[in-house]
Amino acid sequence: MTNFAPYFIDMRLPSPNISFLMMACALATGLICISCKKEQPPKDILSKEQLTEIMIEFYLGEAKLSGLPIQYDSSSKLFIPFEESVLKKYGVADTTLYKSYQYYFDHPIELEKIYEIVIDSLSLRERKAGGMLPPPEQ
Repeated sequence: MTNFAPYFIDMRLPSPNISFLMMACALATGLICISCKKEQPPKDILSKEQLTEIMIEFYLGEAKLSGLPIQYDSSSKLFIPFEESVLKKYGVADTTLYKSYQYYFDHPIELEKIYEIVIDSLSLRERKAGGMLPPPEQ
């Protein structure tokens, strides 16, 4: 077996300057802190809670309309005034809703959290209403 240690002894770098190392560590720590900082959503979009409530209302309205004995294109025309009434109820402009959708589509983890709440809420409402949904698996 050959010992390679003598060959690497001469290849050592000169000892680094301590202040340079401290500066590099401080810079690296700062970059890590900045990159880990939770991004705050812009002020002109809906919070997760607001968007969740609105989406639940939209899905409930859509379910009611789909149960009517009318053609799809007619029901879609009826949904527009319904959508406007929901937005008016919450005091939200349609542009704010669309900006919010875009923001959460660009942040899929947040959007997934919203949809989990929406699905859980709608499932619970369906169970309470006597729907055919089986109990959740445990």
